[in-house]
Amino acid sequence: MASFPLPAVSVVIPLFQKADVVGQTIEAVLRQTYPLFEMIVVDDGSTDGGGDVVAGFTDRRIRLIRQDNAGASAARNRGVAAARGDWIAFLDADDLWAGRHLENLMAAAARRDAVAVFANHLLASRSAPVMKADVPDQRVDDPFAFVLATYPYAVHPSSLLVERAALIRAGLFPVGAVMGEDTDTWCRLAFEGPFRYVAEPTAVYRDGHPTSALAGQMRRRPLPPPFDRTLTALLRHGTVPRHLVRSAGRYRNFLMLEYARQLLDSGDAEAARDTLRRHCRLADDPVRYARRFLRTWSFGHRLYALSRQWVPSR
Repeated sequence: MASFPLPAVSVVIPLFQKADVVGQTIEAVLRQTYPLFEMIVVDDGSTDGGGDVVAGFTDRRIRLIRQDNAGASAARNRGVAAARGDWIAFLDADDLWAGRHLENLMAAAARRDAVAVFANHLLASRSAPVMKADVPDQRVDDPFAFVLATYPYAVHPSSLLVERAALIRAGLFPVGAVMGEDTDTWCRLAFEGPFRYVAEPTAVYRDGHPTSALAGQMRRRPLPPPFDRTLTALLRHGTVPRHLVRSAGRYRNFLMLEYARQLLDSGDAEAARDTLRRHCRLADDPVRYARRFLRTWSFGHRLYALSRQWVPSR
């Protein structure tokens, strides 16, 4: 039997109910200009035949693991456990990569000064990258401050390459979390060391697809971001690097303000008001805080509804 070299990077794809698109995602990986990869697809109990679509590919770099449904975090963790590469590139089963994605990220990782690399990514609904063109390639010593100054959701799972050992030290993905598990993970990973940012947009988040994470969140009642409790616990135990304490707190504040907005969008003004009063800091983001708080009252909500009517359609 022919032997194959150990992969430098393991591509981990969690799969659940995406039979109509997972083939396109796998083909995008197979078109990568960087050849030293393995692909691990973890079928998390799909009932739509998605696993069979994966099994139909004959490329020997692809491994299919089937498990009972346990959630995206458990599927990603299963893939990490099975990985042979020192680096892990995550890709959701309905997202896409440009051909140079792995090549760009592995070149940045070769600098050996970061525990994670993330690329600029495009939102399919807008056909535009999330980061401005004037933000260059760089090492990011404070990921929290960086995303707050550029785009708060810049670190997307389908654009992220992580050092396997650092991810394990950080505690992997939080099993049982149904919202915000990816954000919680990269936030904990930021406490393990610097990141690197690659400006070329080579990942595509298909946010408008019915199976996207965003679409799933829109169908559920909002839940608090896991990083709120995570940061509280880590601060209590004194394990947050001193230079990240302030920026991590500001990013948690942003996430809680976003949670308040989601509560408002779902019609629960009382819960939103309680979240703002008990969990958010006015001083960290006064404009966003004021906008949320105004919407918790009936006159403010009416003003907000009117302002949305004035916004021109795309």
